Amino acid sequence: MAGSTRSARLFLCARARCRDQVLLCSHCDHGQLYCSRACSFASRRERRREAAKRYQNSRIGRLKHAARTACWRQRQRSQRLASASGDIDKVTHQGCPGAPADASLLACQADPSSACELNSPTESAPNAEPAAAAPGPYVAPVCRHCGRPVLPHVRLSWLRGNGGRRRSHHDHPT
Repeated sequence: MAGSTRSARLFLCARARCRDQVLLCSHCDHGQLYCSRACSFASRRERRREAAKRYQNSRIGRLKHAARTACWRQRQRSQRLASASGDIDKVTHQGCPGAPADASLLACQADPSSACELNSPTESAPNAEPAAAAPGPYVAPVCRHCGRPVLPHVRLSWLRGNGGRRRSHHDHPT
């Protein structure tokens, strides 16, 4: 292996909405599952929301929600009674919508002939074949985190470790 190139791991971001391809060198690879901190935080937020929804749909969740609501209603009732007038309007519906704003449209300043040019199809030769795209220069793969070049042959799994512990002289076979 050359001095400046390292082995790399290629993986897809674990966030269902992202699924971006990520290439990390062996130095920067710490078993990441997400392409960025933003995807990690968004995925965590989504999982927490799903867990909260499951809890709210359970029997215990419904009972606790009902108890919280009853306490809130009691606080609202006591605030109404403690108010000076004691007659607070209950609002159960939205009010009437306001009158729409009087907005007038400004005339378009564009040249009318330019609109026709945008809508007309481009002229081409009747039997012309599209030109094949010329292959671009080879771009060496680089680590997404540090930007260093990596070997073109990538791993699809983690490097094997020793279970997260360092080997001591007692672990070596005799």
